[in-house]
Amino acid sequence: ENAAKKLSDIEQGESRLEALEGEYRQLVRAGKEAADALSAHRRSAAVRLGDEVMETLRFLDMPKVRFYVEIRPMRENGKEKFTSLGVDDVDFTVVTNPGDAPQSLSKTASGGEMSRIMLALKCAQAKRAGVGTVIFDEIDTGVSGGTAERIGIKLRELSGGAQVICVTHSAQVAAHAHQHLLIEKKEVDGRAESCVRLLDKEQRVAELARIIGGIEVTEHQYTAARELLKNI
Repeated sequence: ENAAKKLSDIEQGESRLEALEGEYRQLVRAGKEAADALSAHRRSAAVRLGDEVMETLRFLDMPKVRFYVEIRPMRENGKEKFTSLGVDDVDFTVVTNPGDAPQSLSKTASGGEMSRIMLALKCAQAKRAGVGTVIFDEIDTGVSGGTAERIGIKLRELSGGAQVICVTHSAQVAAHAHQHLLIEKKEVDGRAESCVRLLDKEQRVAELARIIGGIEVTEHQYTAARELLKNI
Protein backbone atom coordinates (compact mmCIF):
# COMPACT_ATOMS: atom_id res chain seq x y z
CA GLU A 1 0.00 0.00 0.00
CA ASN A 2 2.85 2.36 0.82
CA ALA A 3 4.58 1.55 -2.43
CA ALA A 4 1.35 2.08 -4.38
CA LYS A 5 0.84 5.47 -2.72
CA LYS A 6 4.40 6.57 -3.52
CA LEU A 7 3.98 5.43 -7.13
CA SER A 8 0.70 7.35 -7.43
CA ASP A 9 2.33 10.49 -6.03
CA ILE A 10 5.16 10.18 -8.56
CA GLU A 11 2.82 9.57 -11.51
CA GLN A 12 0.50 12.44 -10.54
CA GLY A 13 3.28 14.78 -9.46
CA GLU A 14 3.15 17.05 -12.51
CA SER A 15 -0.62 17.54 -12.45
CA ARG A 16 -0.47 18.19 -8.69
CA LEU A 17 2.32 20.73 -9.23
CA GLU A 18 0.23 22.51 -11.90
CA ALA A 19 -2.75 22.66 -9.53
CA LEU A 20 -0.59 24.09 -6.73
CA GLU A 21 0.95 26.67 -9.07
CA GLY A 22 -2.52 27.73 -10.19
CA GLU A 23 -3.64 28.05 -6.57
CA TYR A 24 -0.52 30.07 -5.82
CA ARG A 25 -1.22 32.49 -8.69
CA GLN A 26 -4.79 32.98 -7.44
CA LEU A 27 -3.53 33.74 -3.92
CA VAL A 28 -0.97 36.22 -5.28
CA ARG A 29 -3.70 38.02 -7.25
CA ALA A 30 -5.98 38.15 -4.21
CA GLY A 31 -3.08 39.36 -2.05
CA LYS A 32 -2.19 42.05 -4.59
CA GLU A 33 -5.78 43.28 -4.74
CA ALA A 34 -5.96 43.47 -0.92
CA ALA A 35 -2.55 45.19 -0.73
CA ASP A 36 -3.54 47.75 -3.40
CA ALA A 37 -6.78 48.52 -1.54
CA LEU A 38 -4.85 48.94 1.71
CA SER A 39 -2.32 51.22 -0.01
CA ALA A 40 -5.15 53.40 -1.36
CA HIS A 41 -6.61 53.73 2.16
CA ARG A 42 -3.14 54.58 3.50
CA ARG A 43 -2.56 57.31 0.93
CA SER A 44 -5.92 58.87 1.73
CA ALA A 45 -5.29 58.67 5.49
CA ALA A 46 -1.77 60.06 5.03
CA VAL A 47 -3.12 63.34 3.64
CA ARG A 48 -5.63 63.71 6.48
CA LEU A 49 -3.03 62.88 9.14
CA GLY A 50 -0.52 65.33 7.66
CA ASP A 51 -3.09 68.16 7.61
CA GLU A 52 -4.22 67.43 11.17
CA VAL A 53 -0.67 67.28 12.54
CA MET A 54 0.28 70.56 10.84
CA GLU A 55 -2.84 72.25 12.24
CA THR A 56 -1.77 71.23 15.76
CA LEU A 57 1.82 72.31 15.08
CA ARG A 58 0.64 75.77 14.03
CA PHE A 59 -1.10 76.08 17.40
CA LEU A 60 2.13 74.93 19.10
CA ASP A 61 4.17 77.79 17.55
CA MET A 62 5.56 75.77 14.65
CA PRO A 63 3.70 77.43 11.72
CA LYS A 64 6.44 76.83 9.14
CA VAL A 65 7.02 73.14 9.83
CA ARG A 66 5.72 70.79 7.17
CA PHE A 67 4.85 67.21 8.11
CA TYR A 68 4.37 64.48 5.51
CA VAL A 69 3.51 60.79 5.55
CA GLU A 70 5.48 59.23 2.70
CA ILE A 71 4.30 55.88 1.36
CA ARG A 72 6.64 53.92 -0.88
CA PRO A 73 6.42 50.35 -2.22
CA MET A 74 8.60 47.89 -0.31
CA ARG A 75 11.25 46.17 -2.40
CA GLU A 76 13.39 43.11 -1.84
CA ASN A 77 15.95 42.03 -4.44
CA GLY A 78 14.31 44.40 -6.92
CA LYS A 79 10.85 42.86 -6.49
CA GLU A 80 7.75 43.99 -4.67
CA LYS A 81 7.72 42.62 -1.14
CA PHE A 82 4.56 41.26 0.46
CA THR A 83 4.09 41.26 4.24
CA SER A 84 1.16 40.77 6.59
CA LEU A 85 0.91 44.60 6.72
CA GLY A 86 0.78 45.09 2.97
CA VAL A 87 3.37 46.24 0.45
CA ASP A 88 4.08 49.75 1.74
CA ASP A 89 7.07 51.33 3.45
CA VAL A 90 5.73 54.25 5.52
CA ASP A 91 7.94 57.09 6.73
CA PHE A 92 7.14 60.28 8.66
CA THR A 93 9.12 63.17 7.19
CA VAL A 94 9.34 66.85 8.15
CA VAL A 95 10.65 70.12 6.79
CA THR A 96 11.68 72.28 9.74
CA ASN A 97 13.32 75.10 7.72
CA PRO A 98 11.84 76.64 4.54
CA GLY A 99 13.70 75.54 1.44
CA ASP A 100 14.94 72.25 2.91
CA ALA A 101 13.99 68.88 1.48
CA PRO A 102 11.80 66.58 3.59
CA GLN A 103 13.83 64.32 5.87
CA SER A 104 12.91 61.46 8.18
CA LEU A 105 11.55 62.71 11.49
CA SER A 106 14.17 60.77 13.46
CA LYS A 107 17.04 62.48 11.62
CA THR A 108 16.12 66.13 11.45
CA ALA A 109 13.99 67.36 14.37
CA SER A 110 15.50 68.96 17.48
CA GLY A 111 14.43 67.92 20.98
CA GLY A 112 11.83 70.67 21.30
CA GLU A 113 10.52 70.11 17.78
CA MET A 114 10.34 66.36 18.31
CA SER A 115 8.34 66.84 21.52
CA ARG A 116 5.72 68.97 19.82
CA ILE A 117 5.50 66.76 16.73
CA MET A 118 5.02 63.71 18.95
CA LEU A 119 2.28 65.55 20.86
CA ALA A 120 0.54 66.39 17.57
CA LEU A 121 0.77 62.76 16.45
CA LYS A 122 -0.53 61.49 19.79
CA CYS A 123 -3.48 63.89 19.61
CA ALA A 124 -4.38 62.59 16.16
CA GLN A 125 -3.92 58.97 17.24
CA ALA A 126 -6.00 59.33 20.41
CA LYS A 127 -8.96 60.70 18.45
CA ARG A 128 -9.04 57.71 16.11
CA ALA A 129 -7.75 54.77 18.10
CA GLY A 130 -9.73 55.41 21.27
CA VAL A 131 -6.60 55.22 23.42
CA GLY A 132 -7.56 54.98 27.10
CA THR A 133 -4.36 56.44 28.58
CA VAL A 134 -1.64 58.61 27.02
CA ILE A 135 1.66 59.17 28.85
CA PHE A 136 4.06 62.03 28.08
CA ASP A 137 7.49 62.23 29.66
CA GLU A 138 8.75 65.83 29.67
CA ILE A 139 6.92 66.76 26.47
CA ASP A 140 7.93 70.39 27.12
CA THR A 141 11.67 69.72 26.71
CA GLY A 142 13.45 72.58 24.95
CA VAL A 143 10.48 74.96 24.66
CA SER A 144 9.89 78.45 26.06
CA GLY A 145 7.17 79.67 28.43
CA GLY A 146 4.58 80.72 25.84
CA THR A 147 4.94 77.51 23.87
CA ALA A 148 4.86 75.47 27.08
CA GLU A 149 1.50 77.02 27.92
CA ARG A 150 0.18 76.06 24.49
CA ILE A 151 1.38 72.50 25.14
CA GLY A 152 -0.52 72.57 28.44
CA ILE A 153 -3.68 73.74 26.64
CA LYS A 154 -3.36 70.96 24.06
CA LEU A 155 -2.76 68.31 26.76
CA ARG A 156 -5.86 69.46 28.65
CA GLU A 157 -7.83 69.36 25.41
CA LEU A 158 -6.56 65.82 24.76
CA SER A 159 -7.69 64.77 28.25
CA GLY A 160 -11.29 65.26 27.15
CA GLY A 161 -11.13 61.86 25.42
CA ALA A 162 -8.37 60.02 27.27
CA GLN A 163 -6.56 59.95 30.58
CA VAL A 164 -3.37 61.98 30.19
CA ILE A 165 -0.39 61.46 32.48
CA CYS A 166 2.38 64.00 31.98
CA VAL A 167 5.74 64.22 33.71
CA THR A 168 6.84 67.86 33.52
CA HIS A 169 9.16 70.48 35.00
CA SER A 170 7.17 73.32 33.43
CA ALA A 171 4.84 75.40 35.58
CA GLN A 172 2.82 76.38 32.50
CA VAL A 173 2.16 72.74 31.63
CA ALA A 174 1.52 71.61 35.22
CA ALA A 175 -0.99 74.42 35.78
CA HIS A 176 -3.32 72.97 33.13
CA ALA A 177 -3.64 69.58 34.86
CA HIS A 178 -6.87 68.59 36.60
CA GLN A 179 -4.81 66.87 39.30
CA HIS A 180 -1.23 67.70 40.32
CA LEU A 181 0.85 64.93 41.84
CA LEU A 182 4.27 65.66 43.31
CA ILE A 183 6.97 62.99 43.01
CA GLU A 184 9.71 63.17 45.63
CA LYS A 185 12.63 61.00 46.68
CA LYS A 186 13.09 60.40 50.40
CA GLU A 187 15.47 58.31 52.45
CA VAL A 188 13.64 55.65 54.46
CA ASP A 189 15.67 53.26 56.65
CA GLY A 190 18.81 54.08 54.68
CA ARG A 191 17.18 53.46 51.29
CA ALA A 192 15.94 55.94 48.69
CA GLU A 193 12.21 55.69 48.03
CA SER A 194 10.05 57.58 45.57
CA CYS A 195 6.88 59.05 47.05
CA VAL A 196 3.88 60.39 45.17
CA ARG A 197 1.27 62.63 46.76
CA LEU A 198 -1.70 64.57 45.48
CA LEU A 199 -1.44 68.33 46.10
CA ASP A 200 -4.31 70.44 47.34
CA LYS A 201 -4.87 73.97 45.99
CA GLU A 202 -2.42 75.80 48.26
CA GLN A 203 0.23 73.08 47.96
CA ARG A 204 -0.15 73.33 44.23
CA VAL A 205 0.43 77.08 44.28
CA ALA A 206 3.56 76.53 46.37
CA GLU A 207 4.89 73.87 43.98
CA LEU A 208 4.25 75.98 40.89
CA ALA A 209 5.99 78.94 42.57
CA ARG A 210 8.95 76.68 43.37
CA ILE A 211 9.18 75.60 39.72
CA ILE A 212 8.99 79.23 38.54
CA GLY A 213 11.43 80.52 41.17
CA GLY A 214 15.08 80.08 41.95
CA ILE A 215 16.88 79.26 45.19
CA GLU A 216 14.43 81.33 47.24
CA VAL A 217 10.76 81.62 46.26
CA THR A 218 9.44 85.19 46.43
CA GLU A 219 5.94 86.56 46.84
CA HIS A 220 6.02 87.64 43.19
CA GLN A 221 6.46 84.01 42.18
CA TYR A 222 3.56 82.95 44.41
CA THR A 223 1.46 85.62 42.68
CA ALA A 224 2.53 84.32 39.26
CA ALA A 225 1.59 80.77 40.28
CA ARG A 226 -1.85 81.88 41.42
CA GLU A 227 -2.31 83.75 38.11
CA LEU A 228 -1.46 80.62 36.16
CA LEU A 229 -4.13 78.62 37.98
CA LYS A 230 -6.69 81.46 37.90
CA ASN A 231 -6.51 81.78 34.12
CA ILE A 232 -7.40 78.10 33.51
